Amino acid sequence: MLILLRHGQTTSNVDRKLDTQLPGAELTELGREQALAAGDEIRGLYDVDRVVSSEALRARQTAALAFGPETASGFADIPAVPGLHEVNAGRWEMQNSREAHEGYFRAFRGFYQRDLAAAIEEGESLELFLARYHGALAPYALKDGNTVIVSHGGAIRAFAANATEVSAQYAEQSHLANCQFVVIDPVGEFGEWRVVQWADYPHPSS
Repeated sequence: MLILLRHGQTTSNVDRKLDTQLPGAELTELGREQALAAGDEIRGLYDVDRVVSSEALRARQTAALAFGPETASGFADIPAVPGLHEVNAGRWEMQNSREAHEGYFRAFRGFYQRDLAAAIEEGESLELFLARYHGALAPYALKDGNTVIVSHGGAIRAFAANATEVSAQYAEQSHLANCQFVVIDPVGEFGEWRVVQWADYPHPSS
């Protein structure tokens, strides 16, 4: 299974800035605490066979705190995989205005509806995002066991909305707070994969 974990709180999250470019902001003290708790929670629910992260600093820090050598998991090698970073905010990068957030999330509504042409102004289209994110994640979908992928809230929701059978409405309404996660069983055709868990929300089939 794929366990898609959002990183812990960052300084940009506190300021509500749309921070999508690498390397990005670092974790706050709360973010570090969230990462430690997320590692314990995931290990309590699932056997973890491997851990990878986005190249963003916040994702690498979260992965190391949750699953690194000093944890119960003890993973000495947690690769930072190109392609697993956040959806490019384009013209809204590092902005925190209402206009910026509305413009960014307007495009996401198209992403949740599987409109490949939906795009963020001066940023990414869904087609470009899926090409690089699915391409980076695909090798882990073929592996036995469970892979934790530490990534980003928008990217995880956009990907899960297209990889699984959840409705666009479910994906839009099911926000991922820092260090919440989505669990996907990648069996069958892409687009029909099964959601096992989506944070603390009711299962989409219920």
